[in-house]
Amino acid sequence: MILTTLAMLATVALADPDPLAPARDGQLQCYHPDLARKTCQAIGTYRFGPDGVIWNDIQNMLTADPSLVLYATGKVYIRNGAECDDPDNRAEQITAIEVDGVALDGEAFLAARKQLADDFRTNFGDGEFCSRYHPNPDGTLRAVITVGGVERPRFETTLYWIDAADGWTLAVNR
Repeated sequence: MILTTLAMLATVALADPDPLAPARDGQLQCYHPDLARKTCQAIGTYRFGPDGVIWNDIQNMLTADPSLVLYATGKVYIRNGAECDDPDNRAEQITAIEVDGVALDGEAFLAARKQLADDFRTNFGDGEFCSRYHPNPDGTLRAVITVGGVERPRFETTLYWIDAADGWTLAVNR
């Protein structure tokens, strides 16, 4: 009995951490945060389905002038303590694109969506895309990126967990 209890405790202690625990508490991910101005280049929201599926809804300001904002929704999953997604349907994950506040539609939307998905594949490559989060001294996190199991240091980014009610907005912060 004692050995069984010890084995269970060891299993719990060795279990992968949940990188999305703050999202389960209602927080949002802010990428490239400017903490003083309360701005984010991208904001990610998570939805946790009763079937275990995790949806990530993201809005990303790609450029400021003209204002180009991409909206996407995709399934993510936790693997070995990292947040991952499968890039097979990258174009279909893009749900809207706005230029200076006006949504593209029809052929313009489809062409832009395809171009953005192709650019992503060209820049990042193919394969499972995973982010592992490491704390920084200022309270932000460093997102270490792997694609197809290969670490990609040039794509590391900074993120910060935020509350939706705290007035954070989109802006290009790089």
